[in-house]
Amino acid sequence: MISKSTYLKRHLTSGISDFTLSPPLNITAETFTTVTEFCYGRKIQLKPTNVAAVITAAELLGMKEGDINLRDVAESVFERIVCVEAVTVLRSCLSLFPEVETTSSIVSRCIETVILENEDMDEESVLDVIVEMEHRDFESVVYSLNGRLENHDVLYKLVDLYLKENKYDKLTDEQKTEICNSIDCTKLSPLILVDCVQNPIMPLRFIVRAILAEHLTTRRTITEAATTTAAGSFQQQVEVHRISLREFLQLDTTRRQNAQLKEAMNSTYSRIQTLEKELSCMKKILQDHQAEEEKEKEKEKAKEKELENSVLNSERSASFHVLPIDENSKIRRGGRGSVSSSGFVLDNMIKKNNEMVKYKYNVNSSEGSCHEGNDTQKRATSFRHRFITGLKNTFKIPNSSSNLKDHHQ
Repeated sequence: MISKSTYLKRHLTSGISDFTLSPPLNITAETFTTVTEFCYGRKIQLKPTNVAAVITAAELLGMKEGDINLRDVAESVFERIVCVEAVTVLRSCLSLFPEVETTSSIVSRCIETVILENEDMDEESVLDVIVEMEHRDFESVVYSLNGRLENHDVLYKLVDLYLKENKYDKLTDEQKTEICNSIDCTKLSPLILVDCVQNPIMPLRFIVRAILAEHLTTRRTITEAATTTAAGSFQQQVEVHRISLREFLQLDTTRRQNAQLKEAMNSTYSRIQTLEKELSCMKKILQDHQAEEEKEKEKEKAKEKELENSVLNSERSASFHVLPIDENSKIRRGGRGSVSSSGFVLDNMIKKNNEMVKYKYNVNSSEGSCHEGNDTQKRATSFRHRFITGLKNTFKIPNSSSNLKDHHQ
């Protein structure tokens, strides 16, 4: 293992059996086990979660000499998987700062790969990892990206995002200035320059640099446009656009005020639209409420009409069914149709029939038993006939006195 590591060769001699690293290297036990297995010829397994740690360990231990060394093997694996698993590799680097960036620039290389695949840099997972970095680590990353990127628009977006997050209140002006110094304003597009000038998060020094860069860009654009014109017109255009820094700052201040005024007007207009929508909704609610009240009033009127009609109908029905009682139409006691008359006549008939049955039974009892069955049948038949005849006569008798006379006859 010593033969493959220049770091161990420097610190270990033949007379020393052990030594203490001061300060200790940023190498975990798992990573050191992988390094040891490689030194003894065993097959190692490199994956997105440990390839950055192995590369960092190889750089720290100086294992990059010879035809087959750990650094070259890990770098070849990194180049294959970084295009697919750049975010995973980037997240595994958070615990390896600052060595992971200062020794091999793995973090900046991962970010560069993501930028090449996605120019707008809207990968949320990558942005989340960047926000979690400490300001020293982030500063080393952006300075590394400064030399790698030809256009610094994405670098400005990264810095802007980092400052907008919870880091903004925790960083001092000097720290923010150091981070922003990694951005070369001459490598920013005109639109990004305008955004830099109007960004209140950026430190004042960076805003002044952006204003100067915008001024130089404007002059360069004017110069390039004027090359096709005559010399006289070109000189006139240069004199027109040749203004001092103070005038340019005043112009920029006016531009900012106009932008703020426009934004305030837009917000006021949107607020007015919101109020108009709310007012229309309130009007609709009031109209619906009034319509419901009118419906309730109509229902109450209909109920009152129905109640009046029912009272009138009840009075009419009472006038049709209630008649004055006539003295001549009354049913007198004992008269036709009275209960007493019919009951009295019926009782008299039953008594008369019973007496006749008893009489005939006594008269015929002496005749012998041979005629007993026939007599009984005759008595039953004559009794039914007399009973029905009596009922008929009962309802034909006008009063109780006539019934009594008929009964005695």
